[in-house]
Amino acid sequence: MAIEKQILVVVAADPSRSHRAAEGVRAAAGLSMHPEIRVAVVLTQRAAQPRREGSFRLVDEEVWERALADLAENQVPLLEEEPVGVVWHGVIRFAG
Repeated sequence: MAIEKQILVVVAADPSRSHRAAEGVRAAAGLSMHPEIRVAVVLTQRAAQPRREGSFRLVDEEVWERALADLAENQVPLLEEEPVGVVWHGVIRFAG
């Protein structure tokens, strides 16, 4: 089965302050389960920094962690910046 669509999900919201960050990774995880969609996720510095620091409190920690586990299981790349030269069929941004 050929991959028909490439979707980029950009999470720019701070997961320690906004529900939108968890919603972004949850949406990406859901899309990644479709066999004809390839998903890539960009966690901007603002979205990734609290996780890197190790001492943070997430607004929707359970949703965030479960979605990240689903993304890992579905082999979705977590990127630090938007790839250059890739033609996306859709880009979804979660900022807040």
